[in-house]
Amino acid sequence: MAATLLFFLLLAAVIILLAILLALYLVPVTVSTVADCGRESLRGTATVAWGIVGARVRADEDVQVFEVLLAGRRVMVRDIREMVAAKPEEEKKVEEQKPALPVGEYVDAARDLWPHIQRIVAAIYRSLYLETLRGEVTLGLESPASTGVVYGYCTAARYALWPAEAIDLVLTPDFDHEVFEGTFTLRVQIRRPLLIIIPVVQALLQKPVRQRLRQVSGRGAPGA
Repeated sequence: MAATLLFFLLLAAVIILLAILLALYLVPVTVSTVADCGRESLRGTATVAWGIVGARVRADEDVQVFEVLLAGRRVMVRDIREMVAAKPEEEKKVEEQKPALPVGEYVDAARDLWPHIQRIVAAIYRSLYLETLRGEVTLGLESPASTGVVYGYCTAARYALWPAEAIDLVLTPDFDHEVFEGTFTLRVQIRRPLLIIIPVVQALLQKPVRQRLRQVSGRGAPGA
């Protein structure tokens, strides 16, 4: 009886693990950002979502909150300023600062870690898909001539990017006032996030990589 129960528990664990891996392969991570800059206000929202689970940061002059989302609904809200201010008493104590590592140590660590970093960056590049990059900006500089020069460059860049349907940048010049206001929207998908996790895990499973990371983070002795 005990052996049968253990078998079914192990089978359930394997099924759950395979389901998670399949979801990490099939379900993309969506990153979206919206920023609105006005004459007297600045606000922005950044959202990261994977399936029905997500997290969002909203910030303006009055509100700075971190939200956890489930199926688009808020299930937890935290004030970022309170989170930063609420530090344990032991963290507030003055600690003796550790001496900084020589620059050569960072160079050696970067050289040793570069093959792993290269594989991770390549995996991220292959997985990235730009859905939307849009901007509508009204710009007026102190000098109308400078405004015209910037407008000319931006117009040329816009027509150069015209074949890319996901990109649409519009600049409206204001030659009479000094102003910068507009709205920016960015939406990116990270497809098949499992293919990014695999090289990260492969790197962390190697002892020399973990030693180097501990060293540059100050938690390990140089040369250890």
